[in-house]
Amino acid sequence: MTVLAHEIAAAPAEVPTVTSANQKTVIASAAAAVAGDVEAALTLADHHPAGEAAVRLRERLRGHVHTLAVPAERYAALLPESRDKDIAAGTVRFARKVARDCGSDPAIALRLLAKSVAHLARNTDLLRHA
Repeated sequence: MTVLAHEIAAAPAEVPTVTSANQKTVIASAAAAVAGDVEAALTLADHHPAGEAAVRLRERLRGHVHTLAVPAERYAALLPESRDKDIAAGTVRFARKVARDCGSDPAIALRLLAKSVAHLARNTDLLRHA
């Protein structure tokens, strides 16, 4: 898959979570909303991690982390005391740490941010179904 700079720039800056259809409120999947950014980040990490598009994408992924961390944290809090709860809470802590500082290697930064966003989005979706 080839990702062009204008495709990265055209992706939405915010995670859409609520849409309205026929007077009903439908909650969209957080994972689906960020899937394009996650896929683009993983592709750019392999092919062109230091370009301007990659820099913008890293910033957008940091924004996704900040947006998704709160509901993912709520999901973790709802779980009974267990290994699953520890993992879910640790995922949020790690994602926030990565968003603050993920090192100087741009490829590693893209991968860490992308995977963190994907995990937070998954937990956010699980919260909606809880």
